[in-house]
Amino acid sequence: MKSIFSFILLLLAFLGANSQENQNEELGKLTSGNFTVNKVLENNGNFKFETASKQWPISFTKVGNNYSEVTVNRAGIIEEKYQADLPGFPAYYKSETSDIIITAIDKKIYYYSYSVKTGASIKYIFSETKIKNYADEKATLDNYRNSIKELQTTTRTQRIEENNALAAKQEEEHTLKGKIIKSINVVPVTKPSEVGLLSIIAIGVEVTLDNGKVLKTKNLGGFTPYTDFESEVSGGDFAGGDFKVADDSRKIPGDKIEIAVWSKYDDKKTKGKFSIPVNYKRDVNYNFSGNSGASGRGGTVGYSINGKNGEDGKSVNISVTTIQLNGEPVNKVVITDKYSGNIIAESKLNTNYTLNINANGGNGGNGSVDFGNGGNGGNGGNGGNVTITGTGASSLKSSIINKGGTGGVGGNAKTQSFEKGMNGRNGNNGIISK
Repeated sequence: MKSIFSFILLLLAFLGANSQENQNEELGKLTSGNFTVNKVLENNGNFKFETASKQWPISFTKVGNNYSEVTVNRAGIIEEKYQADLPGFPAYYKSETSDIIITAIDKKIYYYSYSVKTGASIKYIFSETKIKNYADEKATLDNYRNSIKELQTTTRTQRIEENNALAAKQEEEHTLKGKIIKSINVVPVTKPSEVGLLSIIAIGVEVTLDNGKVLKTKNLGGFTPYTDFESEVSGGDFAGGDFKVADDSRKIPGDKIEIAVWSKYDDKKTKGKFSIPVNYKRDVNYNFSGNSGASGRGGTVGYSINGKNGEDGKSVNISVTTIQLNGEPVNKVVITDKYSGNIIAESKLNTNYTLNINANGGNGGNGSVDFGNGGNGGNGGNGGNVTITGTGASSLKSSIINKGGTGGVGGNAKTQSFEKGMNGRNGNNGIISK
């Protein structure tokens, strides 16, 4: 008899859990409007409800068969919006700005916070019907949350399986594998007006199949993966739908970028091509600053307590020549190391754009403390010298920063009987010559 009784209890519990209705069904029993407000009052651990004199407006937003949002006008003034936790099978509605949660059960709307350990802490119940005592209402809400959680787990699993099936179907429909290609069109997502060094241009691909169907990459609103394509480029690099213009004008033959794209599954290699002139309408930035010195490390074998000196900024010569490209004046800039004479970089930029050079000296490292005297701070590096020459020097817009680095701070002594380390010297500012 005892085992039969236990079985009946388990069966009833199972049926109770599976009879729980999700919030789409619970809210379907309600109508937007004014609800009686039952506020929870606490006195020495005892809870009771007090009915407010004014009702609060509450509304429900339905999209298709699902209720996506609950709006509570607290005190009829403050609008609070709560969104479904699992749209197809919600257990509650949550806010992005507070810990308050909304759940409807049997035409009662519970306004509460929730803890896995202690369950629900009810603040209000909005109801069209009579409410029970606090303990009973809390038990009703806690039981609902526990039961609906199990049902949500099943729903989430089903949804994952459905999404995976949909993704597999979508992949099969939009992949180029096994498809016969009629033509490929390579287009910029938006027509770029400024194309200079290191510009990034979003490039999309449209593929017309032999049956007339057109497949597109994601940046054009389609689903064909970029990994289905292979490409040849000139003037930069192309990956994941983005073309990045080269960082040096010597890498841009003919002052234009070119892209040829084809399906990696296509033996015929039917290609789509795209080309656009580089107008060099973009600021160019170079960093020739020296590295900062490392700080001292007291009490560490193999390291000094003294900070290391900052490195000097690189000294460079900049030769500027003004040329005409596509009817517009462009400065060709050649940058060489002042001492070795080696070319560091070449760039081109429209005369309305700026060449930015940073050639600061590195900061000296701070001194540390060992078991006695503090370590000395390292000296700051000197700023690099920058010389600008050439027929286009007067038309070049430039911003050059070549300050000396700051000396490191001397480390504090271990005790007053020892000496603090000396501060490092600041580096000298570099010279700008035009």
